[in-house]
Amino acid sequence: LDPRTKQTPALELIDQELVAAFREPDSRLILSMAPQEGKSQRASRWFPLWALTQNKNLRIAIASYEAGVARRWGRAIRDDITTHASTLGLKIRDDLAAQHEWQLDGHDGGVYTAGVGGALTGRPVDMMLIDDPVKDPAQADSGVYRDRVWEWWTDTGAARLAPGAPAIVILTRWHHDELAARLLKSDTGWRLLNIPAQADHDPGKGETDPLGRDPGEYMVSARGRTQAQWELRKAAAGPKTWASLYQGRPSPQTGGVFPATW
Repeated sequence: LDPRTKQTPALELIDQELVAAFREPDSRLILSMAPQEGKSQRASRWFPLWALTQNKNLRIAIASYEAGVARRWGRAIRDDITTHASTLGLKIRDDLAAQHEWQLDGHDGGVYTAGVGGALTGRPVDMMLIDDPVKDPAQADSGVYRDRVWEWWTDTGAARLAPGAPAIVILTRWHHDELAARLLKSDTGWRLLNIPAQADHDPGKGETDPLGRDPGEYMVSARGRTQAQWELRKAAAGPKTWASLYQGRPSPQTGGVFPATW
């Protein structure tokens, strides 16, 4: 539907994981990849649209760090359906077509969006997408905010899931104790697909790269970044930001002489 799309090996792998999650009852998937490489467009726009072509009664919830961001995804999917109605065989109800909440004509399926912390009361969810639950480093470094996101998931998000509903979290990793880390520690069936910008596995330890790259090789960029541009981005980001946002491996911040907790 969008001829500008550049299909990279990373996005191909994400496609496979999203389709598998859609088809597996109660699947729990975390997608982590460098920012601005197409993961949110693929997971929060085109994937829900595809899912509705598979099941027109699918009730989808999309949440983000604030309601306005999530609402933009709802608007984009709605507008895609309106633009390509004849191709998709889908139509939006005239009387329920708001950006944050709309429904397919003649079916129960549609999209409802909310900010993390917002209400989902009375809304059964057949598929939930949580895209970037954390806005920036300031939020990520706030223990109060991280607790708030976690409580929203356990008390609100998870409680609205219908039996068999998949839940998918899409993010760049800001902190070693954010939502993705807590979900992986919760032992509730969550699986992580992390695609580092630069392959950093150790074949000697039996480690493999999700894209089959050699150690040190950069990912094919959806934005057309060259190797030299990746090197500049790595130098500008610094070791801590590069490890977390671009490699998906956040670690506790420690001092060289005195640990930060002191």
